[in-house]
Order: sequence, then C-alpha cells, then structure tokens
Amino acid sequence: MRLHGLDALRGIAAVFVVLLHAGIPYMTAPLSYLVWPSRDAHPCPVVDGLTWCTECFLMPLFFVLAGFFSQGILISRGERKFLAGRTHRLMVTQFFAGPLVMLPCLGIWSLGWIGDGLFVPKNLMNWGMPREVESELYGFGHFWFLNYLYTYCLILCGASWLTKRICGPELVEADRQTPRFLAIDRVMVSVWKPLLPAIPCAIVLFYDPRIVLGFYQTFLPVLSKLVYYSIYFFVGVAMYRHRTALHLHARFGKSYLAIASLLFAASLPMIHEHQASELNGGRLALMSGLLALFAWYTTFGLLAISLRTKHGENAILRYLAEASFWVYIVHLPFVGLTHVAITRLAIPTIAKFLLAGLIPLSISLTTYQVFVREKWLGQFLDGRSRRVNPVTNLAATEVRRPLKAPHFAVSAASKARSGV
Repeated sequence: MRLHGLDALRGIAAVFVVLLHAGIPYMTAPLSYLVWPSRDAHPCPVVDGLTWCTECFLMPLFFVLAGFFSQGILISRGERKFLAGRTHRLMVTQFFAGPLVMLPCLGIWSLGWIGDGLFVPKNLMNWGMPREVESELYGFGHFWFLNYLYTYCLILCGASWLTKRICGPELVEADRQTPRFLAIDRVMVSVWKPLLPAIPCAIVLFYDPRIVLGFYQTFLPVLSKLVYYSIYFFVGVAMYRHRTALHLHARFGKSYLAIASLLFAASLPMIHEHQASELNGGRLALMSGLLALFAWYTTFGLLAISLRTKHGENAILRYLAEASFWVYIVHLPFVGLTHVAITRLAIPTIAKFLLAGLIPLSISLTTYQVFVREKWLGQFLDGRSRRVNPVTNLAATEVRRPLKAPHFAVSAASKARSGV
C-alpha cells in the first residue's frame, strides 16, 4: 500500500518549515536565544500567532513521521542496510551540505546586522561582533534535526539488533502478542492516545521550556531536547505496528484539531508572559502541560486528516514530498537574504511575511527541479535510485511481513462498517 496521505503531509510540513522561519522577524514575542539577521520595527500579532503555532507542533510532527518511516525501512531492509542508508542520508549529506549552507548564512546574518547598525566591521578579518550575538552564533543551525534523528535511528537499530540476538526473531514476534504489547495497541487506537505521551513531554518542558520557546545553537545534542523529541520519534515507531489499521487513527482528526485550537488559544498568552518574564511553579507547569497536549493533539489530528483525505495521489503534493528534504536543507539562506532585502520596504508586515515565505520556497523548489530532481545530486542525497521511494511505498514491507491488525482493531473496524 502507498500512504498518499502521509506523503502529502510530509510535503506540506516542509512548506511550514519555510513559513516558520519566514515569520521570525515579525513576532511580537520572538523565540529566546535565537539570533536573526533582521527584526522588523512593526511586529504583527497575526504572524506572531501563526509562527508560535507552527513552532509548537511542527518538529513533533516531523519526528513522529520520521519514527514511523524509519521503523518501516528497518523492517524491510534489516539493520545493516538501514544503518548504512541513514548514515548516508543524514550524516554524509550534512557533512557536505552543512558548510555550503551555513557559511552563506553567516555572511547574510552579518550583512543584516551591519545594515541595522548592530556592529561595524573594522576590516574583512575582524568583524568585531557583539559578545551577546557571537555566543549564539556557532552551531549546527537548522541541521540539528538531522543529528537528533540520526541518534534515534542508532538507538532504534541497536535495540532491534540486540533484541534479535538475545531473544531470537521467533520470540520477538511472540512477545508482541503479550498483554504488555496488546495494552499499548489499545491505547494507540483509542481516542485517549494523545494524553499518555503528553505526560512525559510536559515533565521535560517543565524542566526546560527553552526546548520549544527558545533555541539551542550547539554542536552537541542537548540532553533535555534529546529526551523530549525521542518521545515523538518512538511513538511514531510504535505506530508502525498498526500500519494495516491506520484507518482507526483517522476517526478523531477533526475533534483533535478542534481541541488543539482551544489548547493553543490558552497557551499563547502564557507563552508571551513567559517570554517577557520566565514563569515558574504552577503556571510553568500549566503552560508545559498545555504545550505538550497541543503538540500531541495537533500531530494526531493532522495524521488523522491526512489518512482520511480522499485525494488519491496528488501530483503537486507528491512533488512537495519529494522536494521536502532539499527544501529543508537549502531554504535558510534564502529566507535570511529575503528578510535583509525587504526589511525597509514600506509595505504591511503581513505582506513582508508572505514575501519572506514565498520567495525562498520558490527558489528552493526551482533549484530542486534544475539541480536535484532526476539528477545525480538527487541520487546522492537519497543514497539510492529515484525510482523507488521506500519512505512512502510500503508494499515491499507488507509482502515480506504481512501484519494482521490486532483483534480489537478488527472488531472496531467491523463495527464501524456496520454502523454500530
């Protein structure tokens, strides 16, 4: 089966990444510890709300999707090929693409600060950046996602290898029918599934709200951030077990998104309050809980809507899905350069936001079409031929290891078809 809905969701999420970065200069309460090449003198509450909404759910959604697809690739290819493929796609790509993307970003950011009068370079070799800017300047930037994802893939691959070596494949499959696994199955197809993973997420956010409300510019993973996003990744891994019963995940999509909208409406004033003066105690706990619930309800809601949509294979959405990795890699310098170029235009702030999103997205997609799609660069990025897409084409997996839906899932599906 080909999961066109998840394919489409992956492409749409890549567009939201560009829009997230496009909205940063126009926020009324920007992310903390994040340096940017320009700040608009007229921030927009609408852009602020859209940007915070995207910030709070987008990376959780990406990690859930990544966990789901990673488990599918691991099962279909085995540990050795899985690890080789993930190493090439995530780490080798970053090794070559990182300097080509981040060095131009450094120059663009510097030009923006010079234009704003933040500092004056003494000469080409001595820029004389302010200490508060320089302390948040050096790190992996937006490539942090690749580092964290690769770490989770290493853990997933190692756990699979050890389990098979210790227990054997037969015992591993038998263990999946134990009450412990069946209890997890019941939670994963129930209406209450967003609540359980939200608890550990809220605890981590209470300890370190900067994970969502700020930015870490580092070369090494931050432990709290690593733990937070691991919850989303491994829930995605657990979801793969129900790939033959994913229609049961689609029952509550609209309800989840309605609940998520209420949660965000309650969260946004607290986010602004925290950015002005950090919360603590009970109010910090409340904000952490609301943010965790919002992320999970939105993630499960979008997954459900995408699975329920009767659009078949949409060529535009599939194109966005294929281009999503390239767009993620190259969009940031285009966004920064657009912000610097339009910062003094006498146009409404919302128009600047739209320009800052559409121009970099158009350039990213154009470069994908010209330099990447069906070219050697596209094959290098994927580490394979472009003819097969194992991320969304799970037919080979189903042929190798057909998986029956849990007995309670089959029963629920039968009742739904009969109108009970």
